[in-house]
Amino acid sequence: MSTTELRESTVGARLGRFAAGVVAETLPAEVVEKLRCNLLHDLACATAAHTVGPDLWALVRDRRPDEATLLCDGGRVGAEYAAFVNAQLIHARAQDDTHFAAKTHVGAAVVPAVLALAERDGADGAAVLTAIVAGCEVAAAVGERLAAASTARGFRASPVFGTLGAAAASASVLGLDAAATSDAIALAASFCGGLNQTWIDGTPEWRFELGMAARNGVLAAQLAANGFHGAPHWYEGAAGFARAFAGVEPGTEPDADWQLGERWRLLDVTYKPYPVCAITQSPVQVAIDLVVAHDLDPAELTAVRCFLNPQDRTYPGTVNPGPYRDVGATLMSAEYCVAMALKTRGATLAGLHAFDDPVIARLVSVTEVLPDERLPSLGGRVELETAGGATLAGELIPDAGTYGWDWEGVRANVVRMEPEMAVSRAQLDRLEAAVRELAELDSVAPLLLETVPRSAGRIA
Repeated sequence: MSTTELRESTVGARLGRFAAGVVAETLPAEVVEKLRCNLLHDLACATAAHTVGPDLWALVRDRRPDEATLLCDGGRVGAEYAAFVNAQLIHARAQDDTHFAAKTHVGAAVVPAVLALAERDGADGAAVLTAIVAGCEVAAAVGERLAAASTARGFRASPVFGTLGAAAASASVLGLDAAATSDAIALAASFCGGLNQTWIDGTPEWRFELGMAARNGVLAAQLAANGFHGAPHWYEGAAGFARAFAGVEPGTEPDADWQLGERWRLLDVTYKPYPVCAITQSPVQVAIDLVVAHDLDPAELTAVRCFLNPQDRTYPGTVNPGPYRDVGATLMSAEYCVAMALKTRGATLAGLHAFDDPVIARLVSVTEVLPDERLPSLGGRVELETAGGATLAGELIPDAGTYGWDWEGVRANVVRMEPEMAVSRAQLDRLEAAVRELAELDSVAPLLLETVPRSAGRIA
C-alpha cells in the first residue's frame, strides 16, 4: 500500500471525507428535523441562562474585530471569542442536547462554533445546517466508541469529543475539502481535554471546557484552512488519541465500519426537561410528581431514598452530599437535585444556586443514593418516608420518547423554561420560526438576535 493509500485509509481520513461530503439537500428528512429540534432546544437553553451571561461577556467584551454576536447580549466580538462564550451559555444549565452513548453535549461544542463562523463569513442557513450535522456526527461517532473507557480514566467526554466535532463543523462552514477537513480534525485532536474532577470538587471548569471545545474547533479549522497539517494517524497511532484517552492499544480495536452517513447518530440525541444532569432527570421528575400528588410538606419527610442504575450512580459527582459551592456540584448531585425538587416542586437554574438553603440542606442530609440493577440507564426510583409512618414511592423507566422529543416536545419545553427567560413571547415565536426555516435563511442573524432582550439596547 502506498503512502497516499495508507493515509487515505486512516480513521481521520474517513471522518474528513464524511464531514466534507455532507450536503444539506441530500440529508434524510428525519435528520434535518432532528437538527431543528436540537438547535431550538440549545438556543432556548442559552436564553434561559442569561443570568450567568454578564460574567462571561465581561471576559471577551473588547476582543476585536467585531465578527460575531454574543447570545442574549447582542455585543459583537471576534469569532473564536463568541464561540467560547456562547458555548458556555448554551451549556450553563447543563440542559443542552446530549448524545448519551458518547456522554457528550454535542450541540454545545458544535453550534456556537458554526454560528460564529457563519456570521463572520456570511454563510446561509443551509450551510449552517450542513455544518452542524457534520460536526455532531463526528463527535458522536468517536465518542460512542471511546467514552466509556475515557470516562473511567477521568476525562470528561464533552470537551474531549466535542472539540473534534467543532473542528469538523467549522471546516464545513469554511468550505474545506476532505483533506483539509481531515487536517482540521487531526489538529483538534491535540487541542482536546477536560477532567471530570470538576463535578467532584464542585468547581466551574465544566462550563469553560465546552467553551474551549468550541473555540479550539474554530482555531483548528482556521489552521487547516491556512495550510497546516495534522498527524494522519492521530486516532489509531502508537501515541494517538484512542490510546491516550481510552487506553486502546494500537491494532487492537476492530476495524469496524463506522457507518458514517448510514446510521445517523444525531437521531439518538436526547433532551432534558430540567437543568440537571441527565442521570438525575428521572428521579427529579418522580420527586416532583410525588410531592405534588400527595401535597407534601418537606418538613414531613424523614428519609429519602433515590435509586439509580448502578453504572449511572458511579458517574463522577452523582453521589455528593455537599457542601456545595458551585452549580457544577449541585446539578450533578442526586441528593441535591432530588431535595430541590421536593422543596420547590420543580428544578430551576436559580434553585441550583441555593447552596445554603436550610430546607434543602436538611433533605440532603436524610437522602441516600442507592444502586438498583433492575433500573435501566437514565431510569430512577424515589422512596419517601414521612413523620406519620407512611412510605411513598414512584418510578420512571424512560422509553425512546421520554427524552427523545419531537418538534412539539421541544416547543413544549421552551414554554416550561420561558419564566426563566428575559425575551418576549413574540421573540421566542420568531426564534422558533427562524429555526423551522433554517435551510431557507439568508443569514444566521435571526437565530442570534432573537435571543437578545430588547431591553438590552444593542439591537433595534
